Amino acid sequence: MNAQKLNVSDFLSLIRSRLPINNPNIGDMIKLIREFVGLTQSELATRMKLSRKTISNYENHFESFKRGVPLMRFAEALSANGYIVTPSDLLI
Repeated sequence: MNAQKLNVSDFLSLIRSRLPINNPNIGDMIKLIREFVGLTQSELATRMKLSRKTISNYENHFESFKRGVPLMRFAEALSANGYIVTPSDLLI
């Protein structure tokens, strides 16, 4: 299977349909991209060697990114099922 960049129009449609807010933060983006590429929190946690609870904490804004896991690690772990995710994809 060839890897592909996230389809921006599909991704933006997903954002509009899922978020009740206009300005998503990094945690929101991790969750949206995770769902878009077809990973569960448990699968992402396994790929990152973290607990599912830690992933949940990041997605729900209970964990700080300033002293936490680098965005590059999230991007690499979220690159799945033929999609390539970059750190800039998390910063929309």
